[in-house]
Order: sequence, then structure tokens, then C-alpha cells
Amino acid sequence: MKRTVHLKRNLLKSAIGFHGHLGPYLVLGLRMGHVAIRTLRPRGLHELSATVWTKQSPAQSCVLDGVQVSSGCTLGKGNLRVKNASHVQARFRRGNRFVVIKPTEQTAKLLLTVSTRTPEDRLHKLALLLSSMPDQHLFVAKMGTYARR
Repeated sequence: MKRTVHLKRNLLKSAIGFHGHLGPYLVLGLRMGHVAIRTLRPRGLHELSATVWTKQSPAQSCVLDGVQVSSGCTLGKGNLRVKNASHVQARFRRGNRFVVIKPTEQTAKLLLTVSTRTPEDRLHKLALLLSSMPDQHLFVAKMGTYARR
């Protein structure tokens, strides 16, 4: 996971159109979905599923829209589950393989500065910063497999 992913402009535009504005948690979700797609390499829309742990209120819950746009896991298709938690993390699954993705301590500290009262220009700057950070500075990702029964 030593890559830097600059989000493609059209993906960012799609996410902003879906979500309504550019924010750091939206970008975090986009990047999580990117890491999952690159790691698990699903071949179809229904091959990947995700569980996202987050507060179920903005600003943190905005991560869900980013995950939906970038991974194709959606609430409507039923391949995205949401669990209430104080910190964001996601587990993506394809078959018996999975990847758990969490923000690094550095990223978590940056995100602690975000609330529903954060000025739009600050949200925009932080979102652009997160969109250009190397994966290894943004996330801790751990791969695993489920035992077959």
C-alpha cells in the first residue's frame, strides 16, 4: 500500500454531485473504496461488500457517501452495512478475502478538527489534503481471509 492516489477529477465531481459538497470524510470514504478495489479486485458490482463503522451523523457519516461512490457498495443494493461507532473504519469483503481499513493516528488527529460547524473553506482544504496524501500516511490496511466452513 505504498501508493499515492490523486483522485480523478470525474470521480471527485461525481462524489460531490452525489453528496452535495466536498469534505474530508467524503474523500476519506472515496479513498477507502479505492484501496479496497485495488486490494480485492472485484470483477462485478455484486462481488464486493462492505461494513463501515462510523458515527451515524455528519460530519463523520459523510464517509458513507464516499464509500458508495468509489466502491459500488451501496445501501440500496444491500452490500453496504453501517455500524454505529465513535471512530471510522471499514471492512471490505470479496469471497473469503477481506481488508480492514482505518485512518492512521495522524489522519485521525486531522479529522478530529472537523465538525458540522467547520467553515466550508477549511473543509475544502482538508479534503484536498486527504485526497493527495500517500495511502500509507492516510490508512492502516490489514488483509485477511475467512476460514471456509
